[in-house]
Amino acid sequence: MTDRVPDVICASANHWTGLPTSKQHLMQVVSRSASVLYVDPPLDVFSVVGRRRRWPKLLGLRRVDERLWVLSPVVPSHPSSPRSRLEFHRRHARRVTKAATSLGLERPVLWAFAPEHVAYAGSLGESLVVYHAADEPAATSGADPEATSAIERDMIEAADLVFVVSQALLDAKADSGKAHRLPNAADRRHFAEAITGDPEASRDELGAALAASRGAPSVLAGLEGPVIMYGGAAYGWFDEELFLGVARARPEWNLVVVGPPGRALRESALPGNVTLAGRRSYAEFPSFVARCDVAVQPLREGAFATHCDPIVLYEYLLCGKPVVATPFPAALERGDLLRTADTVGGFVTGIEEALRETDDLPLRRERMRFGYANTWEGRAEQALKLISGALEGDPGRGGARGGP
Repeated sequence: MTDRVPDVICASANHWTGLPTSKQHLMQVVSRSASVLYVDPPLDVFSVVGRRRRWPKLLGLRRVDERLWVLSPVVPSHPSSPRSRLEFHRRHARRVTKAATSLGLERPVLWAFAPEHVAYAGSLGESLVVYHAADEPAATSGADPEATSAIERDMIEAADLVFVVSQALLDAKADSGKAHRLPNAADRRHFAEAITGDPEASRDELGAALAASRGAPSVLAGLEGPVIMYGGAAYGWFDEELFLGVARARPEWNLVVVGPPGRALRESALPGNVTLAGRRSYAEFPSFVARCDVAVQPLREGAFATHCDPIVLYEYLLCGKPVVATPFPAALERGDLLRTADTVGGFVTGIEEALRETDDLPLRRERMRFGYANTWEGRAEQALKLISGALEGDPGRGGARGGP
């Protein structure tokens, strides 16, 4: 970690208590060396009162770790359009400033993850503004992508640094002269602790524990034959036709979706060898990865697949698992560490080849080496070097634009 780590106000697009994304992972690491105020996106009061696990949000500001606090705005109605979210954050800036002052945060860095967080820029007494694009907002906003794009242009203009997760995003935002690639990563400590009991387990120790493991989540305990796993939300970007086509082509395989299924999958006639495990906690997730024989990432061709950098790919490789994915750019970048295909026949062939190499120890070690080399600690170090350089007046220090 850098010598001087500034305090951070993180304006997040994901709730702290949700499944971890780059926002939670990075802020958890940064908070080991600096104070972090993590600002949740707004949530309407009825959805909070109706769910007991959300009641802590009613406290507003709460401490969740030694140097990490979460501010949860609970509002009468959720602002849904890009413009209404922008107006909400303008009104909310005073409350964020008050919370930061009460925590003793002086001249913090504003680390923003959504275009509408431009409303905070210049209002929080911040020393620096970072805009972190974890996806292409206009492609995922749903309503009014043109407004989202316009607001993002304002966000980039206001930012001192722009972090992006993929090469496609870097290319799209390179004209700003501020963009640096900061890919996603794997939570090595979490997976090592869940599988070995030791968060500092070595690559060999993790590999040995994975090879010796005989346990399985209860939903998978009675399955016979290979387990082919998709981990993550199976929403609009998920190619359910390809996934179900593979299931029908190989009824002796068990195809498992670990995550919330989208409407298309819920309404499909599922073959008997498909298991919808549903939404699972992050604590449970490593046990599913450990149990699977092959992981798959079938994404539909489109803006989401072009710009994404799925965290789960890093997690699969961290555990040495073979992966078959559609040929989106982030998958192609992994080279020989995984296979790509875009047809049912290609996926079946790729999975068959992967199943034949499950005992290939050198290849498993190569995948795990990649996972151990791409951690959130490393990403935070890279980001903080760039932030430190920008604070000292040299935005290029800490690595060439474009990153690894």
